[in-house]
Amino acid sequence: MMNSPFVLFCAGEDSGDVLGERFVVSVVARGLRACGSGGARMQAAGLEPIVPFEELPVSGFGDVLPRYFRLRRLYVRLVKALKSPDCVGLIAIDYPGFNMRLNALAKRLQKRVLYVAPPQVWAWKQRRAKELRGTDLAVLFEFERAAYKTLACQATLLRHPFLPDGEFMPAGETSALPSTLLLPGSRKSQALRNLRLYLNVACQIHDAQMYDAQIHDALQTNFVVVAARASLIPVFEKNMAQFFAGKIPEWICVKLAPPNIAKRREFYASANAALASPGTVTLELALSGCPLVVATIPDVLTYIMGDLFVKTKIFAMPNILLKNNTSKETCPQKACEEYVCTPWAWRNQIDEIQKALQTANKNSARQVAESLTQILSAGVSAESLVQSFIA
Repeated sequence: MMNSPFVLFCAGEDSGDVLGERFVVSVVARGLRACGSGGARMQAAGLEPIVPFEELPVSGFGDVLPRYFRLRRLYVRLVKALKSPDCVGLIAIDYPGFNMRLNALAKRLQKRVLYVAPPQVWAWKQRRAKELRGTDLAVLFEFERAAYKTLACQATLLRHPFLPDGEFMPAGETSALPSTLLLPGSRKSQALRNLRLYLNVACQIHDAQMYDAQIHDALQTNFVVVAARASLIPVFEKNMAQFFAGKIPEWICVKLAPPNIAKRREFYASANAALASPGTVTLELALSGCPLVVATIPDVLTYIMGDLFVKTKIFAMPNILLKNNTSKETCPQKACEEYVCTPWAWRNQIDEIQKALQTANKNSARQVAESLTQILSAGVSAESLVQSFIA
């Protein structure tokens, strides 16, 4: 299958696709092929896919189990590529279900590994750190680097790809008809669970605004459901049509998140507010100065397991970063409200989430963005890490 030297990549989620783009560019620029798993951004940068990326994003134990055998077959393809004599090494990006095992195999094969955004050992499963000793790690946050250091692992701080080139600059005035963004997630099953919640919240806000408009001629807000990748657009539209009894109303629509980082930052910054699923997008929204509320409905098994074993009760990355910031004097204590909804009783939290979204403040969000930009300002580039990896 492979007949020239290549670096194997394994990214299994849209956040990994964002992180992997610059790494693929750097590998290809050094005359090597980039092959493996990655989404539209990595493929546009030069990645040759050997597994269908669309089938990889999954969330939680309850979502993985029904797809186990299909995922197993995709994993075997990556193993075959890693064992190829033409494979010079592995760049693993997040996705520990595959990458922890690929890392162990690469070590046995005596092939170089760079693990970008490795498992969050500071939250749970510290035993994974033992398996990562001797692996080159690249983390996005200083508190992660410190956590790995205490567990005898060396990690390099990677500059976050969403950071602006200069200091944070607030966006200009929003349009006359501001939009509230709904970002239910990039993993299909998880996104569809969240979409039920988000549409209920949006309907309550819209109905209240319609009532106010009849009395006070109040300005109404549009709602935009944001798809992380193009294949999710028809999925969201189909489910929204079912939710609205056959026809999606004019006050809500689906749009693709801009793939270009600068344009995506501008898109988020111009929004009135955002309701988002936990993940990388929460940090992107916060860095853009967009007022934010984080909410999710996990599958039942994940909810139970998380309640039993996850150590941290904070799960939104902007809040985690602010909590772990050493310079707290001028730093906001919290970036956003966050909700893990009980899978069998999520409707009980609609009113609370609606209130949090409607009271999210643009000035406070801009202060959060400034603080996060300062916290994340350190770190080396993907190009530097690739240069060391290939040397």
